[in-house]
Amino acid sequence: MSGDVVIAFEPPAPLLSMNDRTHHAKRAPIVAEWRKAAYWHACEQLPPSPSGRRLEGKQRVKVGLPVPDRRRRDPSNFHATVKPIVDGLTDANLWPDDDADHVTVEEPALLVGQKLVVVRLTPIPEEG
Repeated sequence: MSGDVVIAFEPPAPLLSMNDRTHHAKRAPIVAEWRKAAYWHACEQLPPSPSGRRLEGKQRVKVGLPVPDRRRRDPSNFHATVKPIVDGLTDANLWPDDDADHVTVEEPALLVGQKLVVVRLTPIPEEG
């Protein structure tokens, strides 16, 4: 596959923040829900075979997260939600690994009043 890819889905659980003080035993199932949702929605919205879902080259990952209002929030705190999404996309075989050779993750965008998580994957042109 080449070109931009967009995957959209309803949030499966509350957003996770780097400022959360939740005990890891309570946090782990929420992380798992985000990872599983990203995996299943990628499998559902992209070609059915794992090899058909594989994206070409390095990808830029931009995640838009829905928030209900314009209350002040630090978007970078929501990397705690973005990481399990990227892990789920790795599980779905969109790239071999989520290391710096295959993906670059941008700061999440907060989508005021929206209902869906929007994941945009954009190929990064090779240098040289």
